[in-house]
Amino acid sequence: MESFNDKKLGALFILLGSLEFYLFTNIAEFVQPVYSVSHNSISHLGIATDPFIFNGAIIVLGILEVIGAYFFRKYSLPFSIFMLLGGIGSAGVGVFNEHYGLIHLFFALLAFLFGSGASYIILMKERKVVTFIWAILGTISILALIFFSIGIVGKDSFFYFGLGEGGMERLIMIPEILWAIGFTSSILFEK
Repeated sequence: MESFNDKKLGALFILLGSLEFYLFTNIAEFVQPVYSVSHNSISHLGIATDPFIFNGAIIVLGILEVIGAYFFRKYSLPFSIFMLLGGIGSAGVGVFNEHYGLIHLFFALLAFLFGSGASYIILMKERKVVTFIWAILGTISILALIFFSIGIVGKDSFFYFGLGEGGMERLIMIPEILWAIGFTSSILFEK
């Protein structure tokens, strides 16, 4: 049996973080008595009835991303840096919930921007059909982040395209989680 190398260890940590975050975010949504996936932000789960579910999940995601980034440093230093910054952002979102205002938004921007942007680093490193798909998912996240930000700053729901604030934020998060799961799984199962 092939031993785990650094790249596979990094992939394992990021995969576990992505999976646990996605699972526990959904659980946090399910247990909230009054929560709208469309109208409430994802981070609203961090100040709702059971905030420890979401906050714990995103802090764990951030920690696992930072650990994963360390193991990816030999694979690609730029990718490692993007994942490190994305991980710091994720953990910061859980530590500084929505009540912290601009500090919370700063960490959310780090998580979304660098997490999505890391897909481009992979595309530059590996020119495979699947890496283009991951970059497309990263692009969807970044475009959604731009429209989401315009909507927040301009206080105009037009830029949410009928998805609501929460729906638009999920259009940032879900493609980012999907490419991370796809990328890390491909590393873990490569020969």
